[in-house]
Amino acid sequence: MNLPNKMKAPQRARPAKLRNAEGFSIIELLIAMTIVLVMMVGASQLLMQSLGTRTRENQKSDALSDAQRALNIMSREIGNSGFGLDYNGLVAADSHPTVASDPIKAQIRFRANINNSDASTAQTDEDVTFVFQSAPINALVRYDRSTNTRTVLASPINDMQITYFDEAGAQSTLATPAVVAAAERIRITVQINLQETVGQSLTPVYLTSDIALRNAPKVVRRY
Repeated sequence: MNLPNKMKAPQRARPAKLRNAEGFSIIELLIAMTIVLVMMVGASQLLMQSLGTRTRENQKSDALSDAQRALNIMSREIGNSGFGLDYNGLVAADSHPTVASDPIKAQIRFRANINNSDASTAQTDEDVTFVFQSAPINALVRYDRSTNTRTVLASPINDMQITYFDEAGAQSTLATPAVVAAAERIRITVQINLQETVGQSLTPVYLTSDIALRNAPKVVRRY
């Protein structure tokens, strides 16, 4: 006797909502990945800008510290110019620039009878020249004639200017004999260029020091 085959109940299709709940579609996955990538790019840019700012600040701090230290040395030593002498101590024959086209942009030589042991200025620190050496060296150098030694005070220095003031306040950036002989005050300005970093362009920074030539004959008589 043949038994009839069991009838199987037809399976019902799963609702579309149920199928979608089981996982992400490819389109949804691509959208999510795009959003993550955009967020990562934005975070990377913020991080690079932050690092650039930190690098710039460190660079600025180091450069300004070196330049300020050099200016302090120059101010102290030039302030003694003319000590024990009958003039302001500045040597016009070895100071620059003397004309606008002078290849030496900034140089000042001065004397002081600091040790006061004789009438000469041939001992250490008594005959000194400060000179700015332009590109590619970009350094401020101190030269002591008595010991024939050169010392780099600061680097990099991108520019330097020396301004001379006379008794009446007239000023000149040219170290001509007349200007140098009449000088009672000097202003030294140095320029440091902070290099480009991410998010920040090249920026020049200036430091200035005013130096009174207190041993100049007319200044001494006034006090």
